[in-house]
Amino acid sequence: MGSYGDYGVELTELTLGPPGARARRARRARKNGGEAEAAAAATSPAFVKVSMDGTPYLRKVDVAAYADYDELLEELNAMFHCCSIGLMDGYGEWEHAVVYEDGDGDWMLVGDVPWEMFACSCKRMRVMRACEARGLSSTA
Repeated sequence: MGSYGDYGVELTELTLGPPGARARRARRARKNGGEAEAAAAATSPAFVKVSMDGTPYLRKVDVAAYADYDELLEELNAMFHCCSIGLMDGYGEWEHAVVYEDGDGDWMLVGDVPWEMFACSCKRMRVMRACEARGLSSTA
């Protein structure tokens, strides 16, 4: 921290996020791990941009605030006022599927890798028509 000029005003860094997201992550990390993980979870948001085909706007989602794919998909359905976003796992017929860009720049289906690997490598997401996403599916 520093001061601003001769006025003696202390400068601090301000980071903003959705209300309660840091507390949820810290609580979840304390429950699953140790205090060091909780401190890291409280200070490292993993916001990624989410676009949906046919919508004129982008949203941001804090991937680290969710425990698994089901929570994430529930939030995406609420965020885009939709009820047809699901995983391309071969068990259900969904109108929309979610793909993500990993650290290598490859586009992959959400749900193809374990949650922890997804949460660490996700750079951005796209909700697209399921018929277009079938080419990315490992089960198609």
